Amino acid sequence: MLKRSLRLVVLFFSLITSVASVNAQSTQRLKVDVPFQFILNGQTLTAGTYTMERTDPARPNIITIKKVDGRIVRLVLTQRVERDNPSTASSLIFIRREGKHHLFQVWNAGAMNGSEIPSAYEGERSDRQRKDLTLVTLKARRN
Repeated sequence: MLKRSLRLVVLFFSLITSVASVNAQSTQRLKVDVPFQFILNGQTLTAGTYTMERTDPARPNIITIKKVDGRIVRLVLTQRVERDNPSTASSLIFIRREGKHHLFQVWNAGAMNGSEIPSAYEGERSDRQRKDLTLVTLKARRN
């Protein structure tokens, strides 16, 4: 009887942990329509609908980017960035320079921490004031 009760308790907590994990992952998934081609870590991606999600809650700096058809386009290693106030909307921020868009940051609504793609601004940190650099923000929706 004790063994059976112990098994039921273990099963119960396993189910709760699974549900919490799935719930946490679904709130981290964003869907966005990108109307232009863009560059991500040196690779040009076509315009289209993409989903972005944190693959592993224990490693929030890794983001999986997929086309709507489910193909994994990229796993991206990001850096954490912070803002003073929570993000008002889920969004992707691109740097546009020389007519090309580079994925720069990913933000979730209500978060004070976002994800920044380091290669997007490589060599540009000191040049953010340049007139040929523009930030382009696209609103995302939770998937």
